[in-house]
Parts: sequence; C-alpha cells; structure tokens
Amino acid sequence: MGRKTSIDRERENEKEKRAWPAFIAAIMLPVIFLFLPLFLPACTWAGAMKTVTTPDGETAQVPVDPKRIACFYGPSYEKVFLLNMGDRVAAMSITQTPWAHKLNPDLKKVAVMPSYDNPDVERILQMGIDLVFYWTMPGQMRKMAMAGITAVSPNYGGPSPVSREEFMGQYKREIRFYGDVLGEKARKIADSYCDEYDQKVKGVLAATSRIPVGARPKVYYITGRDVFSTQGTGSLAYWLVDMAGGSLVSKDLGPGFAEASMEQIIAWNPDIIVISMRVSSPDAIYNDPRWKGIRAVKEKRVYVCPEGVFLWGHGSSEVHLFLMWLARIFHPDRFRDLDVETATKDYYARFYHYNLTTEEVKSILNPARPME
Repeated sequence: MGRKTSIDRERENEKEKRAWPAFIAAIMLPVIFLFLPLFLPACTWAGAMKTVTTPDGETAQVPVDPKRIACFYGPSYEKVFLLNMGDRVAAMSITQTPWAHKLNPDLKKVAVMPSYDNPDVERILQMGIDLVFYWTMPGQMRKMAMAGITAVSPNYGGPSPVSREEFMGQYKREIRFYGDVLGEKARKIADSYCDEYDQKVKGVLAATSRIPVGARPKVYYITGRDVFSTQGTGSLAYWLVDMAGGSLVSKDLGPGFAEASMEQIIAWNPDIIVISMRVSSPDAIYNDPRWKGIRAVKEKRVYVCPEGVFLWGHGSSEVHLFLMWLARIFHPDRFRDLDVETATKDYYARFYHYNLTTEEVKSILNPARPME
C-alpha cells in the first residue's frame, strides 16, 4: 500500500466529520425519546382518543382508556365509583364522605386539590392526569385545554328543565355521559343504573303526581354555605321537592341557587325544612330563637338529608332513594309502607357490591348517628 497523499488525508477527515452527527444522533435520540414525555402536555401521552357527545350536545375528544382521572366536578367521584372506576381516580377537589372512604379505603391516598375556580394546571400535568371532570366554566376549561389537559363537563350548562320529564332526562344523560367516557363496561352499568332510577322514581310519581297543590306541604330546602342558602325554580331542589309531593317555598326566587332572608322564611312559614348540608343535626335551627315561630320548628319537622357515598340531596347518584325518603317525610300516611331501608340495601349490594347491615342503613338515613 502506498503512502497517503494530502488529498487522501483530506478525504478521510471529511468522512469522519460526516460520521460524527450520525454517531451523536445514534446516542442522543433514545435519550431524547426517553425524557420527551416529561416536557409534553398530558394529552400527548394519554393514548388513543375517541369522540363523545357532552350533555350540552358538543363533541369532545377523550382518552379511550383513561388511567388517571381527576374529579373536580362536585359529585363526579361518586359517579366514577358507581361505574366501577374508582381505582382510577388520582385527584379530587373535595373531601369525600365517610361512606365513600368505607367503600374505597384507597381513597385516603387520592390527592385533594381545591380546583373550583382555579385549576392548578402545573400540578395536574405533573401528576400525569389524562382526564378531568370539571364544571361548565369556559374560562377554566380553556385554561386547561391550552395546557394540553383533557377536561370535560358532565354538567348540562343550558336552561333549567321546565318539566319532570326534562329534569329526569337531563340527569340520565349525565349518567350515560360518564359511561360513554369511561368505556363499555361503565356504559353497561350506567344503562343498568338508569333502569333502576326510572323504576324507583316512577313508582314515587305514580302516587305524588295525583296530590293536589293544597295537600302538598310547604318545604324550605337549605343547600349551600349557610341556612339562608337555597334554590329557586327549575333547580335540583325544586324538582325533587315537587316530585316527592311538596311545594318549594323559594320557587319564586329565580333559577338555580338563591339567597333567602329571615324575613322571607318567616313569611313563608314552611311546614318542613330539609337541610342538604354536611351537618350532624338540625340543632342550629332548633336552638336559634329567630326560627322558633316557624311551623316546621314548632312541629319538629326539620330533617338532615341522608348521606351515603355522597350527600343524597346534593346531586348524588342515590337521588332516587332520596326521592323515596322525601316522599315518606312529606306524606308519612300515604307512604307508610315505602321501604327506603330495603331499597338502600338492595342498591348498595347491586351497584357498590356491599351488603349493608340494618345499623349501617340507619347511619346513612340519619347522619346524626355515628357510623359503626
């Protein structure tokens, strides 16, 4: 072999220079792909996506098989648990009830992130959340979307229902929406649940729909931060009280949540007061002298809503049991044989796979009792 000329050496140097980028790429590309997910929005590594229709009639893209779910919409944890996906909940916005923890002991490991008006986008991404259930709040939803977070709202954001049928239909669409989002097994449970709901609700309506206005008790329904927080026409409280055979005294305050004054409550003079808040007893009302002249107080007809996996009177999936309970409270003579206790046992066994004892049922129907 002859001696290399300067031209040969230049050619070899050029080959080495061209080989270096390929060599570096061969080493660095696997490293880049290994750490790339850490710097991309969550939605890029959530897996395959599918299209669903929201209760508002809009289409949305969601993961086919969400693994880490954030339940930031009020009762959404309970709905996910109902559909047998509670083990996938990685974050929630409120502390759940004692019964929620009893039926799912791992709930204590789930992060609680108050997110009602300002979702913590950075933390959501850090936690690898691939699906968020949220309120119908365009600004907050847009904030999450811009960060690459998949968020959907199970809540219908349109006008309040104007009939019992519309109210029931909206609620069942919400339940079925959860099923559509969470997959085929969840969808079947949602369908089974809606059958149960229809059966129980129509059973109550068969009797209460014939009760004339004059025979319906006047009901003040407390739901919110204090005893003056209530709801008006077309609201959850309005339709539940109506369907159970009562008349909501605050119905003229307007749609949705409303504030009442002590003067208004005294003028309404309700026959029954229902407290849909996490309180252990009605003593705050019984012991307040401002309420002493109201018929419900004088006749000891102030009731705290039952509390199961969620507050029964606050958007719970146990709402059909709540309707039965209300009907029996409103009309004890008409519904003397309405067995809310057995219905509750059957529901928990069928959907939560838990056999309630008689004492446990009492603790659900009367939250003032300690749960054993």
